[in-house]
Amino acid sequence: MVTRLRAVPRWVWVAVVAIVVVVAAVVTVLIVTSGPDDPGDVTFTAGGVSVAADPTVYCDLMVTDCETAPDDVVTLPLPAGVTVDLTVPDAVRSTPWQVAFAYLDENGAPQSGRSQVFAPNAAGTFRLALPDPRWRLERVEVQQFGASEVQTPQGSLFSTRSTWVLTG
Repeated sequence: MVTRLRAVPRWVWVAVVAIVVVVAAVVTVLIVTSGPDDPGDVTFTAGGVSVAADPTVYCDLMVTDCETAPDDVVTLPLPAGVTVDLTVPDAVRSTPWQVAFAYLDENGAPQSGRSQVFAPNAAGTFRLALPDPRWRLERVEVQQFGASEVQTPQGSLFSTRSTWVLTG
């Protein structure tokens, strides 16, 4: 007994080719856009003026794939005694983050400090007010932490995943 194979209809071949093309296009888009997601803008407000900052650095969760945009530093006038209010987007608020800052004391000597680390979903805003009205902020940086951890003799350090920078 001889079995004859039937010819595959042309529409089946067209459908198979169309599916292959669509799958290839989707894979290509995923590869091209697979870098870290932009977490959004941080809003800085000082002296009644607000500015939205794009991240100057943003990385994937493990801090292995990073993109930098050093020109995305924003500026506002920061006279002595001014407070800075900041609001972070939900993508930052849902992770640990903190504020690092640099200032000049009453003698013009450079100083620095950090806020507490905010736990995920604990806060989306922060007010930075230096304790002495003669001190002048020079730089305020929001730092979002990633999942990359380094063990040191002092304990665990988490890598900074993304940063937003304001200068005076």
